[in-house]
Amino acid sequence: MQELHNLILYNILEMAKLSHLLILHCWSKDYFAQLAESRNLFTQFKSINSHMGIEESFIKHDMLKMALFLDINCNQSCSILNMASDKRLFSHRYHWLIYDGFNNFSKMKTQFEKTKFFIDADVTYVMKNPSGNSLILYDLHNKGLQLGGKLNITADRVVSCNNQTCQLERYLTDFYTRKPLQHRKSLTGLTMKATAVVNFLPKNSSKEEILAFMENIDHVHVDTYARMGYQSRQPLRDMLDCQFDYIFRDRWTDDGNVTGGMIGDLITDVADISIAPFIYSFERGLFLQPVTRFSVFREICMFRNPRSVSAGLSATEFLQPFSGGVWLTFALLLLFAGCLLWITFLLERRREWKPSLLTTCLLSFGTGCIQGAWLTPRSTGGRMAFYALMVTSFLMYNYYTSIVVSKLLGQPVKSNIRTLQQLADSSLEVGIEPTVYTRTYVETSEKRDVHSLYLNKVVGSKRSPDQIWLTTEAGVKAVRDNAGFVYIAGVATAYEFVRKYFLPHQICELNEIPLRDASVTHTVVVKGSPYAELFRLNEMRMLETGVHLKHELYWMKTKLHCYQHNHTVAVGLEYAAPLFIMLLGAMIVCVGVLALEVLWHRHTTLH
Repeated sequence: MQELHNLILYNILEMAKLSHLLILHCWSKDYFAQLAESRNLFTQFKSINSHMGIEESFIKHDMLKMALFLDINCNQSCSILNMASDKRLFSHRYHWLIYDGFNNFSKMKTQFEKTKFFIDADVTYVMKNPSGNSLILYDLHNKGLQLGGKLNITADRVVSCNNQTCQLERYLTDFYTRKPLQHRKSLTGLTMKATAVVNFLPKNSSKEEILAFMENIDHVHVDTYARMGYQSRQPLRDMLDCQFDYIFRDRWTDDGNVTGGMIGDLITDVADISIAPFIYSFERGLFLQPVTRFSVFREICMFRNPRSVSAGLSATEFLQPFSGGVWLTFALLLLFAGCLLWITFLLERRREWKPSLLTTCLLSFGTGCIQGAWLTPRSTGGRMAFYALMVTSFLMYNYYTSIVVSKLLGQPVKSNIRTLQQLADSSLEVGIEPTVYTRTYVETSEKRDVHSLYLNKVVGSKRSPDQIWLTTEAGVKAVRDNAGFVYIAGVATAYEFVRKYFLPHQICELNEIPLRDASVTHTVVVKGSPYAELFRLNEMRMLETGVHLKHELYWMKTKLHCYQHNHTVAVGLEYAAPLFIMLLGAMIVCVGVLALEVLWHRHTTLH
């Protein structure tokens, strides 16, 4: 018995490096008195002569991993193993040390042939060496009974134990040189269940038609995430060296967010892996766990500036270079210069015709507008003052024109509509991409701004549904051709047509409002999946080597380049209209003043 004590300590402390042990036995507890006194191992004992409470002892613990010792020759051992198989206890959370003192190899093989071992199982089976006093430790695992896998029994090492300690005699395999998943990573000959979603084809399409569609690389805007997931999973399938048996669905989930569709297949163990990625949420986090990053998911409301919004009929563009104080100071300066010119002409032209004060102020204003003057002073002092006025006007004019030109010919002004609520309250027409995830979010979201957008632009719209739910290509063209038309779509699909149909400078005119917060989609598996770590290691390998990035860059267009200086900008009437309006107003004022002068002249002539 002392040798068995030392074997347990050697296996649990040195090989498994664990500190918590549950012993399932049918012996007297006195046999384990010395083991219980071990300071490095917290030990619990459970007699399996009675079967009460065993399930609770197995399942309810908060440790990352626990060790279990079982004597397979006890009467209740078969019941314990069957229960552990049903409860999925042969997994990475438990280290099993199974002792067979009778060396019944055929019984062991029969017992574990149909046991639900998993690829991450940690089971060590111990038998006595027939040719000596040593013990042989076997590694037991099955890469997937439900996948068609068979029991794998491998003699790992030979250990000799005495009354003091246990020592390693020799290794029988090279398992000790690597992690268990490294020599179990090949699933040759097995078939995994893979669930996928297809929205483009009818439900009654044959599997051959669906597979041909998924393998096609044309029209990347159609079922983008599903087809990208399918094609990026092919290298994973090759790395696992297995086959995929596909289950095709027409949706990701039902209204419950965790039932039906692909997620339902994962949660109910119908499938082992999903082809398309998922957005990780709180409800899904109760049943699923993320494995690796897959791609960026972002949905936007895009539109070009309507003319009335971008420019309008205001003169602000022509007044903004200077503040109100600068304009007032410059006007007073021109008025003061007109008065000085009037005094100068009075002193210079004593016997000749002298211009009036209004005429000299008009000369000063013309000089300020860089129009020159038809009448100039004769004296040196007067001309020096006139030069100073022209230099000041020249500097003001150059600064003013540089600001105005850069503003009119520079980057287009963005719209004042910056939030989803402002868009919902505006008069702009809206089109929506009819993809499943976009339509479901717009129609069912409980956020106030999204719900307001749906009520105002969809439910309360007078347009027909076919004018609201537009295909991606038609929606992007409508944004290009109709300034102020808003199209709601995912960037992965919409940007493909923006790059195709928009000129480079037109891309700079696009306004974008996020429909929802940008998020990252993940590859997910059901919680407790034995293949989670295997998937993670292989997909991390694809991320590191750029295999996944190659697929992502081909299928996902998530960035646009704005080239605003590659064309000649034509200032439209919407920008020049304020100037013509100002000119028209000045003409009306001038005609009014002329009419007053005519009336005044007639009045003075009659009297």
